[in-house]
This record gives sequence, structure tokens and C-alpha cells, in this order.
Amino acid sequence: MHGFVKRGFLPLMIGAVLLGGCATRESVQQAQAAADAARMQADQATAAANEAISAARVATQRADQANMSAQQAQQTANSAQASAQSAAASAQRASDDARAAQQRAQEIQLQATPPAPARATRFARGERG
Repeated sequence: MHGFVKRGFLPLMIGAVLLGGCATRESVQQAQAAADAARMQADQATAAANEAISAARVATQRADQANMSAQQAQQTANSAQASAQSAAASAQRASDDARAAQQRAQEIQLQATPPAPARATRFARGERG
């Protein structure tokens, strides 16, 4: 649309005004000024659109980078969670092994210690039992 206005429609309109026969020099100048103003506005609109496109590309790149960072963070979190679960399972096994070793040590200690012999009661002089 912009190209049509800039390259086709406005010069055609100016030509029609010139060929109309009833156009004065002043009206031709006004039409040319209007055409120039319209062309300047179209150029400004094009520049603004190009800036918007550039900003959108930058925003898209930043969003893609943020998405990659989020995916890496998620993978790291998943790995950390798996490591934590593995560590918890290892700690539980170590605790169970320590408890079993302690029980076994107590059993061995009870088996290794002979019962204390019965002591003969000693009486003081002159006492009888």
C-alpha cells in the first residue's frame, strides 16, 4: 500500500490536477506540498515500522535466551533432585548398616563375655552362715 501511494497514486493525482485545465499555479503548489507531506509521513511510518521490527527481533532473541536459560535451570534442578534422592537412599542404607553392625557387636559381646562366677560369701570372724 505504501509503495502504491508513494510511487503511483500521488504523482497520478498531481498529473490529473495539472491536466485538468482549471488548476492554478497556487493549487498545483498546494497539491505538490500535500504530496510531499504525505511522502514524508509515509517515510516516517516506514522508519517507525522498521524500528518496531528490529525491536521485535531483539525481544524474540532475548526471549529465546531466557527460554534456554530456563531449560538449563530445569535440567540442573532435576539433576540436583535425583542426586538428593540418591544421597537420601544412601544415607538410609548406611543407617541401616550401622544399626545392624551395632546389634551384631552387642550379640558378639554377650557371647564373648563369660558369666561372672558365683562368689563365695565370706563371713567376718565369729559369724556363721
